[in-house]
Amino acid sequence: MDRITTLGNSTAMRDTIAASQGRLAAAQDQIATGVRFDRSSEAPSDAAAYLRNQRSLDRLSQLSRNSSNARLWLDTTDTALSDAVDSTTRARTLGVQGANDVNSAEARNAIAANLRSIADEMITLSNTVVNGRPIFAGTADTAVAYDAAGNYQGDTGQVVRAVTPNDSFVVAANGPAAFGVPNAGDPYNGTAFQAINELADAVEAGDVGRIRAGIEAMDAVTSRIQAETGRVGGLSARLDEIDTRNQDSQIATQAQISDVRDVDMAEAILRLKSAETSYEATLSAAGRSLSRSLLDFLR
Repeated sequence: MDRITTLGNSTAMRDTIAASQGRLAAAQDQIATGVRFDRSSEAPSDAAAYLRNQRSLDRLSQLSRNSSNARLWLDTTDTALSDAVDSTTRARTLGVQGANDVNSAEARNAIAANLRSIADEMITLSNTVVNGRPIFAGTADTAVAYDAAGNYQGDTGQVVRAVTPNDSFVVAANGPAAFGVPNAGDPYNGTAFQAINELADAVEAGDVGRIRAGIEAMDAVTSRIQAETGRVGGLSARLDEIDTRNQDSQIATQAQISDVRDVDMAEAILRLKSAETSYEATLSAAGRSLSRSLLDFLR
C-alpha cells in the first residue's frame, strides 16, 4: 500500500514539476519574442482581434503603396506641364521678337528655327512617361500620346489609383485638355504644336499680322496648360490630405495590434520571477518528498 502511495506521489510530483516548467518556459518565451501568444488557441479573442486588425493594416499598406504611385504620376505630370508652360512662354517671347519689322530674313529664319525646336520640345513633353506609360495618353495601350506630327494617339480614359477604401483617385492629365485638339483649318486654335509651328511660319514670312495673332494664341495655349497645372496641383493637395489620414489610420491600427499582441515587459518580468520562484519551490519540495528511504518506512 505504501508502495502504491509512493508511486502515486511521485507521479503527482512529476506532473507538478512539468506544469511548473511549462509556466516558466512560457514566461521565458514571452520575454524572448515580445508577444503574448504564438497560437490562437492560447488567447482566442485576442488572436481574432489581432487577425482583424492585421487585415486592416494590410489594406492600409496597399493604399499607401497606391498613394505613392499616384504621387509619382502627379509629380511627373506637374513637372511636364510646368516645363510646357516655360516652353510656350519662350515661344511667345520669340514671337514678340519676330514681330519687329527691322528683322532681317536671316534673323527671322533663326527665330523660326527656334520656334520649331520648341514645338518639338512640346511633342517630347507630351510623351512623358511613368514606368513606360505615356502620362497624357489616358488609358490607351500606346507607346506615345502624340506622334511626330502632333496627332493624338491616346483616349479620353482616366488613369486612377485606389487611395482610400471607397474612392478612386485621378492621377494624370488628359492630353487634349493640356495640349489642345488638332485644327487643320485654324492652327492657332489647334494643338500647342500647331500653334507654335504656325507662329514659326508667320515669323519666317515676316507676316506681322499673323505673328500678332500667334502671340495671342501663345497666351491662350499657356493659359490652357496652366489651368491643367492648377488642376493637378489641387489633386496633389487632396492626395496630401488622404496620405495624412491613411498614415493616422495605420498608426492607430498598429497601436491596436500592439495592445492585443505585444507583451508588457514589466508584467512579463514579474511573471518570469514568479514562475522561477514557483519552479524552484516545486523542485525543493520534490527533493524532500522523494528523498525518503526504506528506513523511513521501517520506523
